[in-house]
Amino acid sequence: MRIIGGKHRARKLMRVGKITTRETADMVKESIFNMIGGTLIGTTLDLFAGSGAYGLEALSRGSNLVYFVDYDKDAIKTIKKNAETLGELDNVIIEMKTVERFLKGIPENLMFDQVFIDPPYDMNIYEEVMIALHDHLYVDSLVICESRKDVILPELILNLEKIKEKVYGIKRVTIYEKIEKR
Repeated sequence: MRIIGGKHRARKLMRVGKITTRETADMVKESIFNMIGGTLIGTTLDLFAGSGAYGLEALSRGSNLVYFVDYDKDAIKTIKKNAETLGELDNVIIEMKTVERFLKGIPENLMFDQVFIDPPYDMNIYEEVMIALHDHLYVDSLVICESRKDVILPELILNLEKIKEKVYGIKRVTIYEKIEKR
């Protein structure tokens, strides 16, 4: 597993190495970043972060700050080690807590430009998470959901509009963009 593009391109990342953590293949990660545009801005949120691959890729491609959230202590150690290896510790905030607890405690003024939601496949909480994050997203913010291929998310969740969707083997990637209220 490696960084696909940006300033850390080709740098290797450590894996969590547990069956409870499902790593996204480099080919799929590359395709996702191609779909959302090569260069990112602002603040990224990596929920169910695992090794931190999505958030670290976002940092490599221009995101200024990444929040990593995972409840597994081995995942947290792996994220810290990967961020340290890339020299990015000053640009990350790593929180060891459940996503539910994180969502309840988000500071009112914290906003995200892009969010990655990649829960264990048996947790179908995408809509719940997007509703909780809604007020913490700018117009034009992107939400990238990775799920089992049989999970088909709605076209619109509040004013988050589905803009892209693609299936890769057993997984589906669904991308939302926050639009102006109609």
